[in-house]
Amino acid sequence: MKQFSNLYIFCFSSALVLVVAAALSFTSMSLQEKQKDNEEIERKQNILIALGVDVDKADVLAKLGQYIEEGGIVIDFNGDIVPDETADGINLKREQAKPVEQRLLPVYIAKEDGMIVIPVRGAGMWGPIWGNVALKSDMNTIHGVTFDHASETPGLGAEMAGEDFQSRFPARRLFDNRGNFQSITVQKPGRAIPDTDFHTVDGLSGGTVTSNRVEEMLRNSLSPYQTYLVNQRNNSN
Repeated sequence: MKQFSNLYIFCFSSALVLVVAAALSFTSMSLQEKQKDNEEIERKQNILIALGVDVDKADVLAKLGQYIEEGGIVIDFNGDIVPDETADGINLKREQAKPVEQRLLPVYIAKEDGMIVIPVRGAGMWGPIWGNVALKSDMNTIHGVTFDHASETPGLGAEMAGEDFQSRFPARRLFDNRGNFQSITVQKPGRAIPDTDFHTVDGLSGGTVTSNRVEEMLRNSLSPYQTYLVNQRNNSN
C-alpha cells in the first residue's frame, strides 16, 4: 500500500475542506432567495388563515388580493396613517426596539366584512414568537389568530402553533365594556372561565412560560394600536 507523507495528507485534507466549504456556501447562497420567498409566502398565508381563509401555499399569492388590500397600511402611535409606507415593508423586530411612540405599526385591511389583521411579535421561552390577530369590524372582537415560534419546547410550548390553542381566542375581546384596553389574559389551564369574561383563555398544559410570553406578546404588540382602534370604532358609528 502506498504511503503518503504527513504533509501530503495535511494539504489534501485542507483542500478537501475548502472545496466542501465552498460548495456548501454556494448552495446556501443559491437557496437564500428561495428561502426568503417561502418565508414571505408563509407569512401571507398566516394572515389569510387568521381571517378564516383556508389556502394552500401554492395558492397564497393568487388569492391574497381577493381578501387583503394590497400591501396594507402603516399607522403611527396617534392612529394616523403614515404616507408612503406599507405593512409589507415593516420589520416588526426593528420597530419594537424603538420607543413605543416612535414605532411604525402595520395593519392589513380585509376587503370584506370590515376586518383587519395586526401582526404581533414577542420573545418566547427560547427564541422569538410571532403571529397575527384578526379583528372583526367592531375593532374589538378577535375573529382568529395564528401563532408560530422559532424554538419553543416540542409537545409543550411549541403547541402555541397548534389549532387547539389558537381556537381559544376567537370571540375574545381587547376592550372592556367601558372602552378600556384589557388585551387577553392567558391563564393556567384548569381554572373555570366565567361566561362574562371575554378577555381570558386557557394556556398551554405544561407550557406555562410560553403561555405567559404569548400574553405579553399580545399586550405589548396590540396596546400601541389603541388610539387607531378607538378612532375606527367611532368613525363607523
